[in-house]
Amino acid sequence: MRVSVITTLFNEADSVSLLIDSLLVQTRPPDEIIVADAGSTDGTRARLLDLAAAQPHLTVIDQLGNRSTGRNAAIGLAGGDAIACIDGGCIADPTWLEYLTAPLHEGVDWVAGFYRPEGVTLRSTCIGLVMVYVREEVDPETFLPSGRSMAFSKEAWAQAGGFPERVDFAEDTLFDEQMLETGYRPHFAGNATVLWRPPSSYSALARTLFRWGRGDGEAGLRGVIYRRLLAVYAGTLIAVPIAGVLAWWAIPLALLPLAADTLRRTRYKYRWAEGNAKYLHIPVAHLIATCAVLFGFLVGRRIRRRSEGRRNGS
Repeated sequence: MRVSVITTLFNEADSVSLLIDSLLVQTRPPDEIIVADAGSTDGTRARLLDLAAAQPHLTVIDQLGNRSTGRNAAIGLAGGDAIACIDGGCIADPTWLEYLTAPLHEGVDWVAGFYRPEGVTLRSTCIGLVMVYVREEVDPETFLPSGRSMAFSKEAWAQAGGFPERVDFAEDTLFDEQMLETGYRPHFAGNATVLWRPPSSYSALARTLFRWGRGDGEAGLRGVIYRRLLAVYAGTLIAVPIAGVLAWWAIPLALLPLAADTLRRTRYKYRWAEGNAKYLHIPVAHLIATCAVLFGFLVGRRIRRRSEGRRNGS
């Protein structure tokens, strides 16, 4: 079985060499690597061309557009029977491709790899931990792949209709939905791990999670989860001022549902960071991330409703 590794890049000059180097030292080497550059302006493309000149298995294509456009273009050119996806800014563990593609040799058509954040600071690592699952939070029966660590047969990709190019965010989740609707079920390969660089600041975290939430809202994804979160946060927002009017000592009681939700959602993440400051950074990052993603979801849902209204009125 030939395996093609594909990725899309945009302005990743600082990390592109680390990504490509990590793919070139895999215990199961890729048969080819195809990189779709989305019009980088920071020297990424020049660096890619230098790397390609020294590596005959590396192909660089120019493909303007979002991640889905780049992925589909790269997969369309791929000569492999199997496709492995990784994102810019990631570094693959040396055994990533071996573990990721092993189930494909056993007749599996779709494999979910894993990923873990590695920040330049403790705060950055904690930010990454609240953005993704840690291993203790994963249910292998329901875990859906991310575009940063995923493999599938090229035939399955074609039958599912490829990555959805109509959206700029949540495209891998929509692709997962398409694969499920086509009848495929992912196999979880927890040892197929990539490292990824999370945002370094709380403001960058908020911007990223807002985009994620807006993407989910526009695509109509995870509505039940967002409604539950909204109930907790909106209820707290209403309860705290009421408690403050009644008695100051009632304010901590009004905050209990929010505190309990935060503890439940972060309790496993502390194991994956070092240093006492993690007990500050993780809950703060969680609250910022949740508020940003909820706001983004509401904005995205409003955009979706307006779009549906225009279509229904036409």
